[in-house]
Amino acid sequence: MSQTVKFGIVGAGGISEAHLKAIQKEPRVVVGAIADVVKEVAIGQAGKYQIPNVYQDYREMLENDDLDAVIICVPNFLHAPVAIDALKAGKHVLSEKPMALNSELAKQMIETADQTGKVLMIAQNNRFHAETTMLKKWIAENKLGQIYHAKTGWVRRNGIPGWGSWFTQKELSGGGALIDVGVHVLDLTLWLMDFPKPVSVMGKTYDVFGPEKKKLLGYGKVVDQGSYNVEDLAVAMIQFEEGSSLVLDASWASHIAQERVYVSLYGKEGGAELDLFHKKLTLYTDSPDGPVDQISHLPPEDERLNLLKHFVDVIEGKAEPICKPEQSLLVQQILDAIYQSAEKGELIRF
Repeated sequence: MSQTVKFGIVGAGGISEAHLKAIQKEPRVVVGAIADVVKEVAIGQAGKYQIPNVYQDYREMLENDDLDAVIICVPNFLHAPVAIDALKAGKHVLSEKPMALNSELAKQMIETADQTGKVLMIAQNNRFHAETTMLKKWIAENKLGQIYHAKTGWVRRNGIPGWGSWFTQKELSGGGALIDVGVHVLDLTLWLMDFPKPVSVMGKTYDVFGPEKKKLLGYGKVVDQGSYNVEDLAVAMIQFEEGSSLVLDASWASHIAQERVYVSLYGKEGGAELDLFHKKLTLYTDSPDGPVDQISHLPPEDERLNLLKHFVDVIEGKAEPICKPEQSLLVQQILDAIYQSAEKGELIRF
């Protein structure tokens, strides 16, 4: 492989913008091609970011361009088929979350990566914030001790994206708030807890505001003739083999003060509160003189650039992947179990 890693972008929508901005800051990466089913959108991104080749069919891009890797920025239902096609074409894959619509498709992605020997990574960018890196370091230094419980959530006040589009159609998205934003904090918290083995899941979902077309987010195109059959709120309780537990809260729309993205960790030696919305990290411990609150003020970092740099390091054999596909599969299996529990109204055992 040359010193410069040549990327192709599949999907020229909003999330591609975040990846392309990061790529501009990484000298080891160039973008050789971009593909989108709406070719005019791809042409627009190509002009903005000086991308030489534009395709309407991503499969033609995989065949015709000498690419080393692809970034997948398409709707959820296309993550698995596009990733599998790219891996079979000999490309490394960085795919947007969620991994797939369900865990069976996620398994097929891993099998294909194993067969081709190419890197498969899900873009869990929240692992790459300065605050999450520091919290992971604190845990490794045993400042929290054994973590026995965690609470995590991504909750919005008015945040239903693209009403009537693929976002709000379960067959295309896999679900609503849980698989869209809940997947981020679920992955992050499991990573901080070192991915304990789940034994049971209890979940509940609600569709309070979406069916009435209320509390919409100014992101994603509204399709008036479309439909809404996903949840705008999901809650879950996950229990793990060694006795720890996790409470998850994911919401697109709710009557709350403001949007929150948080992780609370409860350890025997200390606790931690991560507020990603305000980039704040606090460690809670005790001393002989009483409670001690340690607030970390860290310089801001570009988490997507950190993710991109790490992905390139993995491709070049300089690093072991932080985001392992087997971990993303476990996240997908827990998501599946939450939806199954909510549908059946019963505890799901692993």
